[in-house]
Amino acid sequence: MSLDWMDVERAREDEGQDPASLLEGLNEPQQRAVEHGEGPLLILAGAGSGKTRVITRRIAWLVATGRARPDEILAITFTNKAAREMRSRVAAMRAAKGMWIATFHATCARILRRDIELLGPWTRDFSIYDTADKNQLLKTLIKEAGWDPKRFRPQVISHMLGEWKASQFDTERQAAPDGLEGEVFATVRDLYEARMRAANALDFDDLLVRTLELFRAQPGVLDQYAHRFRYVLVDEYQDTNHVQYLLTRALAGWHGNLAVCGDPDQSIYAWRGANVANILDFERDFSTPERAVAVVKLEQNYRSTPGILGAAQAVIRHNAGRKEKDLWTEKEDVDPVRIVECGDEEDEANEIAARIHGLRQSGVPLDEIAIFYRVNFMQRALERGLRLSGVPYQIVGGLEFYQRREIKDLVSYLQVLVNPADDVATRRIINVPARGVGDKSVALLEEFARDRRISLAAAIESEEARARVRGVGRKGLTGLARLLEDLGGLRDGPAHVALVQILEETDYFVHLAKGEDAEGSSRAENVEELLAHAERWDAENPEGGVRGFLQEVALVSDVDGWDPDAERVSLLTLHSSKGLEFGAVFLAGCEEELLPHVLALEEGDGGLEEERRLFYVGMTRAKERLCLSWARTRMRFGETSWREPSRFLSELPDELLETDESEAEAREADVLGDFDGAGAGADLSVGDWVEHDHFGLGQIRSLEGSAVNARATVQFREAGQRILLLQYANLKRVGN
Repeated sequence: MSLDWMDVERAREDEGQDPASLLEGLNEPQQRAVEHGEGPLLILAGAGSGKTRVITRRIAWLVATGRARPDEILAITFTNKAAREMRSRVAAMRAAKGMWIATFHATCARILRRDIELLGPWTRDFSIYDTADKNQLLKTLIKEAGWDPKRFRPQVISHMLGEWKASQFDTERQAAPDGLEGEVFATVRDLYEARMRAANALDFDDLLVRTLELFRAQPGVLDQYAHRFRYVLVDEYQDTNHVQYLLTRALAGWHGNLAVCGDPDQSIYAWRGANVANILDFERDFSTPERAVAVVKLEQNYRSTPGILGAAQAVIRHNAGRKEKDLWTEKEDVDPVRIVECGDEEDEANEIAARIHGLRQSGVPLDEIAIFYRVNFMQRALERGLRLSGVPYQIVGGLEFYQRREIKDLVSYLQVLVNPADDVATRRIINVPARGVGDKSVALLEEFARDRRISLAAAIESEEARARVRGVGRKGLTGLARLLEDLGGLRDGPAHVALVQILEETDYFVHLAKGEDAEGSSRAENVEELLAHAERWDAENPEGGVRGFLQEVALVSDVDGWDPDAERVSLLTLHSSKGLEFGAVFLAGCEEELLPHVLALEEGDGGLEEERRLFYVGMTRAKERLCLSWARTRMRFGETSWREPSRFLSELPDELLETDESEAEAREADVLGDFDGAGAGADLSVGDWVEHDHFGLGQIRSLEGSAVNARATVQFREAGQRILLLQYANLKRVGN
């Protein structure tokens, strides 16, 4: 029986993409990486070198050549955004069906959904606590243990918990602190671990650690996955921590076909456990007598101009812990790298806003412009400068969508439906919308639940427990118990259906309209966006349901909320900029003790090298224009201090730079001017001795400015020289 031409084309599609077509448009090193056969592969991918294209083409090539079925491939990356992009590209090449493409945390969550019950107390319906949930529980436990959460902060205990969990697999990590701090940590840790088991919940660290525990406790489970995944690929390998390194080694251990892609020069997450040695030592760790690691360097940059690229490489070559690459580009320079010296943080913000107006007039769209900063406190001045100049902007990694009050409320309802043992979620919804259930009533229910070792949700469902509550609260709890029973059947259905039913049964939109704040309408819009997202999720993941939707929500990251198509300038920290690119980049605050950060400098060479890598990452996000700014003075916590330009600026080659005086000098003269002796500090003169509440005794060296800008430079005996705004300094004149 013969086939017509349409049948032939359809048959070809069923076979997958033509392997030769997958090599089209690739340079020679990219082709070598895509066509690598068996054994370990290290792809050293310089900034902007097209690594995502290489990884996705390699995945499709493995399928198209018959080396692996789609379900025999595991590809791991670090953000949901990157995973979605990778899945989309691979799907377009007809190679994605049955393939695992996800973040480390999502991959581990998927494994645990199948097999966590082999570890003991958890079920497959476990909740995933985000950072806010975790810190809220820790705060409660610190109080229950009789300590003050202001002294023993939940965020600090949370970090210690992560270190302690990692130390179970990494002897170089500190297991626990000493002294009173250690006693508090040990007590809270034990309470936390017990409460998490009782709540059938895992935090982000648990997802990785429990998976590794599962593999070690159940070798047969590990063999199942390691045998299945014939090829394992890991993107951004320089950002892996020790537990992720062990997971990678375990999953790729059967076939040995591990391909990792990354750049030691872009390793910027040591503060959350990333170990740049993982990529630096990859050849040593994964070479065998039979098969050495193949190394491919991707050195052609497709993003930045030669000037930006040359400046960035000149800086990063001051680092010792790296693998040398010689990045090059065929692009032409548009503008030199600019360094702008400003008077203070307000002047810096105004200068950047003015330059953005200039770029806009020259045809650069706002969504191609970004402002980076090292620390969050810098955001305020930059926002103010943009607002006053009428420049639309969005903050990437600010208050994330899924951390907003109304979204947390509705997600908590879903969590209770799926996992009634989740006391954190139950506590959140117990009086939302208001049911007259006060703190005292909640305390009675919690006591009942603890005495009988049941969940808070089970206590709400108990008539005996509700009888302990008097007045309107009892009626409210009875209504909540009935509501949870009515909603229970939705846990196995689509997420959108469950959310619609929750909104209707609780009159949640009415609750928002009655709210006392002025954000009721925007909160309602956020709820509509959540509904739309749930509807899209259900359409794309028909088997995912409420459980899958909750996992997606729990693992969302800061950058996932960024809208690349919005006609707005993007404001974001340097850490959040990783993986993004913009036509024009402004890197603000290039000053000593800001970039490099003072805390990193205290860590010695390792901290300084990481800060230099962070500076390098920021520079290489720019495609055509890069402006580096610093301020001579900057205010923080009400105190103004003199600043010094970052040492990284001195590492830039002069021939690639243009140093702009800008209009800072003229503007500063207008703002400060001569000291007019009016207002705060009217009785002060140069040479006077003054007393400051915090810095003690000092002598005024200079006075300048007027009204709210009046400031004094004071040489203190103990604290050294400080610049203080007279409006806030409360200086008291004293005798000699």
